[in-house]
Amino acid sequence: MTVTELKAKLKCADFDKWLILAGEEDYLKRHYRGAIKKSVLEDDAFDMFNHSVFDGADMDIASFRDALYAPPMMSDKKLVEWRHADLDKMKESDKDALIKLAERREDYPYAVVVITSLADGFDTGTEKKPSKLFKKLSDSFDITVFEKSTDAQLLSWMKKHFDAEGISVDAPTLNALLFRVGHSMQVLHEEISKLSAYAKATGRTSINPTDVAEVCSTTVECDAFAISNAIIEKNVEKAFLALTDMKQQRIEPYVILSQLAKTYGELLSISLLIDEGRDADDIAEIMKFHPYRLKLYMSAAKKIGTKRLSESLAELVRIDASSKAGGITGYKTVEMFITKNI
Repeated sequence: MTVTELKAKLKCADFDKWLILAGEEDYLKRHYRGAIKKSVLEDDAFDMFNHSVFDGADMDIASFRDALYAPPMMSDKKLVEWRHADLDKMKESDKDALIKLAERREDYPYAVVVITSLADGFDTGTEKKPSKLFKKLSDSFDITVFEKSTDAQLLSWMKKHFDAEGISVDAPTLNALLFRVGHSMQVLHEEISKLSAYAKATGRTSINPTDVAEVCSTTVECDAFAISNAIIEKNVEKAFLALTDMKQQRIEPYVILSQLAKTYGELLSISLLIDEGRDADDIAEIMKFHPYRLKLYMSAAKKIGTKRLSESLAELVRIDASSKAGGITGYKTVEMFITKNI
């Protein structure tokens, strides 16, 4: 079920199947989980009777069944939730029991069931090649997968949030925020609130890139993986922006080179497996990559090619050996590598 279809069901509170909210975008999963609660539960005073929540990777199926059988109080509907579910690691007997309960949902038509999976707790596969578990569950569940948002989607979403706060913001500022904070919508939401409060406290109605640098915290994505992301996107400008930020934080050049070597090594391994004719499922199993991350790396590996990846990795090895033998050292080596290879 697409997000658009889920929105339509929310408007009329028509949930003919049980729901699974999956994918990597936890912020959107929480948002729609809250929207479903508002749509289903009519009176907060009776939440303790009409809202059952199971939280954790595992769940007691018997307790879940008991929650379904108990009718709602002073309401037509009740909501039964399982949050942070790890569906992939469920015992097969529990999966079968859950599906059998869903198949008999007409026995408890008052119950709306929502399962929210961990980001890595349900491998849904792809639209063209859904996973076995996705196929198994899709007959009884409406499954909505919330993929990581694109930069364009995030920039538009950020602008709307600033507009709602009454804060004016331009494209350079939005890009600076996205680069510094990363792509987590939850973290971005918190930083937008922080920036908006900062602007209002100083009597202003707009913010700029300087405010972003002064107010917002960098994230792991920005610090450790920004250059890796630039490699995958073949974006030289983004690579130098990342290097500049890492210089300011005094991250040692050898740490940066180590991250580059790790990324190129992973890309080369994936490229070689692609050359062997391995498909995404095989590569994910061998490399132990999450499907979403693997999709990005496979796309980059195909674009760059095995020969170029091998040459780049060999050059990193030569740079490391040369620096230890008294050759060029420091950030200059990283700059030269970026200019030549990305």
